[in-house]
Amino acid sequence: MSAQSSFDFNRRILIIDDNRSIHEDLRKVLANEGEMEASLQSDEALLFGTIPVSAMDFQVDSAYQGQEGLDLVQQARADGRPYALAFVDVRMPPGWDGIETISHLQRVDPDLQMVICTAYSDYSWRDIQRRLGHSDRLLILKKPFDNIEVIQLAHALTSKWQLSRQAETKMAELDHLVAERTSELEAANRRISQELEEKIKAEEAFRVIFEASPIGTTLIDSRGRYLDANDAFALQHGIVRQTLIGKECSKVSLLAEGRMGAVLRQIAGDGAVNGVEVGYAHPVQGHRTALVWGRSVEIGSAPHFLLFLLDITTRKQAEEMLRHARIAAEDASRAKSEFLANMSHEIRTPINGILGFTQLALGTEVSGEQRDYLETVESSTRSLLSIVNEILDFSKIEAGRLELEQAAFSLRGCVEEAVRTLAAVAQQKGLDLQSDVITEEADQVIGDAARLRQIVLNLLGNAVKFTPSGSVCVKVRVAPGTQSKCTVHCSVEDTGIGIPPHQQQRIFEPFRQADGSTTRKYGGTGLGLAICGRLVALMGGRIWVESEEGRGSKFHFTATLQTPGSATIDKPGWVRMGNEPAPSLNILIAEDDEVSQNLLATLLAQQGHRITLTKNGLEALAAFDRESFDLILLDVQMPEMDGLEAAAEIRRLENGSGNHVPIVAVTAHARTGDRQRCLEAGMDGYVSKPVDSAELFRSIATMAKCAKDTVHV
Repeated sequence: MSAQSSFDFNRRILIIDDNRSIHEDLRKVLANEGEMEASLQSDEALLFGTIPVSAMDFQVDSAYQGQEGLDLVQQARADGRPYALAFVDVRMPPGWDGIETISHLQRVDPDLQMVICTAYSDYSWRDIQRRLGHSDRLLILKKPFDNIEVIQLAHALTSKWQLSRQAETKMAELDHLVAERTSELEAANRRISQELEEKIKAEEAFRVIFEASPIGTTLIDSRGRYLDANDAFALQHGIVRQTLIGKECSKVSLLAEGRMGAVLRQIAGDGAVNGVEVGYAHPVQGHRTALVWGRSVEIGSAPHFLLFLLDITTRKQAEEMLRHARIAAEDASRAKSEFLANMSHEIRTPINGILGFTQLALGTEVSGEQRDYLETVESSTRSLLSIVNEILDFSKIEAGRLELEQAAFSLRGCVEEAVRTLAAVAQQKGLDLQSDVITEEADQVIGDAARLRQIVLNLLGNAVKFTPSGSVCVKVRVAPGTQSKCTVHCSVEDTGIGIPPHQQQRIFEPFRQADGSTTRKYGGTGLGLAICGRLVALMGGRIWVESEEGRGSKFHFTATLQTPGSATIDKPGWVRMGNEPAPSLNILIAEDDEVSQNLLATLLAQQGHRITLTKNGLEALAAFDRESFDLILLDVQMPEMDGLEAAAEIRRLENGSGNHVPIVAVTAHARTGDRQRCLEAGMDGYVSKPVDSAELFRSIATMAKCAKDTVHV
């Protein structure tokens, strides 16, 4: 098919003849065809009453030999402008004759309509057919020509060429449409076949899963009849699978308390149930517990119910065992906490007596040798107290019961307090104890000041302990964080014995020191650094060490603390109170331990206070009812009525009277939360045992000042 559109009428004609006059004659006939045709049409219209048809304007080209004609036909097809009709003379000496020329033209352009121009003496029709074969594109025009016949042939054959092209185009379009539709049908057929194959595979997969699933599965129709059940479902209920199929759920209720009907109704209404706990019975194992999942599924355009039954009896039993185990563990934890509280009380109370009376004895006139003995007793007692504190702290940390307090304090004051605590010990060893604290970024912070001081004090204590000579330096820097937080970096550097590289990680493990000789030479439980590590972690920081054996160590830790912004902190913190003595007060003491009674009475009498001693809360209430007191010191753990109950009762008796006698807890209960419980009971202050006389006197002075400033209504 040529590039020329089949719907553009083709009026191109080629004349192949060696006689030039023939060309002129045919060209005149075809070129004048418009004028002649118009005249004929007009005459025809007059004679027969027809409507004239507009004439054609043929485009005529000439070739004078067969080869030349073949070249023109080839070029025309290449240009997309093929000839519709060719007039070919039979006799064209020299070269190809008309018959040979036509045979070449047929091969080059199978669509070309051709007219053989011949005389009676030329080839017969039989000869022509023998050489060229039968063809509907080949006609004979005998010489001499008739003009009308030529014009009619031109009209008929060019129209035939045009109709042939249009038919071919339509056939090609139909072939294309048929091919497209065939392709669509084949694709649809493949898709249907694939979907059918996938459906068969899915059904087979479902059947395999249904049969092999360890979860009991059953299929029920819309009328409530069992259609199928897998082996797991039959095993769960201790039944034979075949005996179940076809039975109605209402007659074979496998769930306890008729739950099957309720489950099916919920699926019908909501489309599904998820994890509903049900009970069911097994003929041998008895009552069982399961979770039921259900879905509404469509099979054969009819609704069905698909149920999954997961037996959780073993899990429920395990949960029950875990519940009992948890209760037992909680009981054990409470027992441990109570044991620690009692141990703390029982150990701290005698230590309170030893340390207190040793300090009193050191305040009297004693010989130099006796002073050495008493100072040794005091030092040993403080070491024992430190060990007890470390063991109790570690126990609380291990039990996850250590909670950090959140209160405002001065970071500089906290660190300098720790440094002052060890200043005397460092001076005795001839060590240069230095501090370099820069807290301009955030000196006023919120956190647990006591625990932060404990970390610094522990690191400083170790540095002083393991440094025979030289210096110990603590540095503190504050890095700003967000608007509400900051990061504190503290380092403690010494010139002591140092730590070998392979031992530097061990020292942060509980009950571990660098080596056994260190423990024998320097003492200690090996818990200090472990406790520091846990406390630092609770503060959102980390702890590490840089050390070289024989050349000293440098311990670092970081902690994240809150910042209160620009607000002035007026909450109690590490701000030292004045040391001015309190005026002479009438003080009630409730303490069941005689040693602690004598110690408190002696310390307070030396300050000029009047003392009333009672042994428990009931005696304290009776004394409070008989006499007015300026201050009450209550032990927490006492027989008959403890200090918390006594404080609450005193506050009840004061209610509405306008009076408020300050109450200070003096107790060996030193766990986290004990201070808060005392305050919640109505107490105003808290002093832990063993009693530090300076702390006790400051607390009394503070309470006395508060009582003096209180306006009674």
